[in-house]
Amino acid sequence: MTEKDTPQGEPTDEADAFVQMVRAALLHLYDNAYLQNHPLTALWAGDSPGDRLTHAQDLRRTLLDCIERLRPQSAAHGEAARVYAVLTYRCIDGLTIEEIEPKLGLSRRQVYREFSKGVEAVAAQLQDLLRTRGVRSARQATTEVGSEASPSRRELAEAELTRLRKEMRSESLDLCQLVESLCALLNARLQPRGLQFDLSELHPTPPVLGDRALLRQALLNLLSYAIDVLPPHTALRLSTRENEGAVQLRLRQQTLPGASEGRLSAHAPSTHRREGVALTVAESLIAAQNGRLTLQETPGAWLAEITLPTAQAPTVLIIDDNQGLIELFQRYLAGHRVVVIGATGGDEALRIVQQVTPQAILLDVMMPHQDGWEVLQRLRKEAAPTTPILVCSVLREHELALSLGANDALVKPVSQPALLDALRRWLGTLHPLA
Repeated sequence: MTEKDTPQGEPTDEADAFVQMVRAALLHLYDNAYLQNHPLTALWAGDSPGDRLTHAQDLRRTLLDCIERLRPQSAAHGEAARVYAVLTYRCIDGLTIEEIEPKLGLSRRQVYREFSKGVEAVAAQLQDLLRTRGVRSARQATTEVGSEASPSRRELAEAELTRLRKEMRSESLDLCQLVESLCALLNARLQPRGLQFDLSELHPTPPVLGDRALLRQALLNLLSYAIDVLPPHTALRLSTRENEGAVQLRLRQQTLPGASEGRLSAHAPSTHRREGVALTVAESLIAAQNGRLTLQETPGAWLAEITLPTAQAPTVLIIDDNQGLIELFQRYLAGHRVVVIGATGGDEALRIVQQVTPQAILLDVMMPHQDGWEVLQRLRKEAAPTTPILVCSVLREHELALSLGANDALVKPVSQPALLDALRRWLGTLHPLA
């Protein structure tokens, strides 16, 4: 998204500056790197604990809630409905102003006007919420606007992650084989520091479903990080186990025979390595594949655990031209044993269904080139005659969706509870990752 949706100028006072901040955050709602470094995130976090990613995610949820509160209570067609529709199309679906014009039958000037009204309404809600939290004034945060220099390494990494996630292709993978090949690759880095890998507990497990290149990169980053921070004369013991439809890979620190406590306690990990982005990249790549990474770092007891769904976990295909929404749904389902695959168009979705049999399909209606209704009919005719298909749209078209072959319909923006409830209706119990 861009900042050119409205004429830009210097804010006239603190209130205008705050609205400008809210506008920028809304236009980068799914850009983690941008939100983490935006002054509004720091303002919203106040003195609450947590890292910047957690605060950015909390701000995103709050902004989505603010947009949802603007939803008209009835199927109205007045100003409130136009404001809500423009905000949803622009900030959640990621459409440009030019793309919104024909959808709503409005002129470009009208779309700009309704968007500005929506931003101001969200800003007013957020200002009220900030007052109840008792955080510092908006003036303190607005002084930070524009203070960012060139993109940081973390921002560049996030941009690269976004590109990689768009190209993600899932397949059945042998996790043990993947880990063994990476350990062999990194062995040369171990010897100078007196470290070693212990693979004695790396037992065969059912295959996991993931993208080979992305999973390799995630594991490589995590193993490299471990090599950087572990003290000399220790081993990294890797073990695997299956747990109710998920596979867990555990990496834990083990003291080698003959290593003295004094030598271990004297080790101080290199701070410049610990401040890198390798761990953040690993966590993001694993989350994109419906997995989870947890890390415990205490002296003498370093432990990391990766949980990935097996290839037998139910697969949900999300068809939406907005990659940000696909990633949002992936985060919604990240804590459950569900494999999420995304497709940004009908042709790509049909190719995926020929290779993978999804247990449920979430289908957007408003897509360029080929709308969701046409994709729905092609899926029913060519590839998925019995698979539950849930139509997702900003429009309330439940009866039309059912008449064209859909099983259910969700109205955007879709909250996490609404998504989970809908999938439970068609998949049954959604088991959490262990």
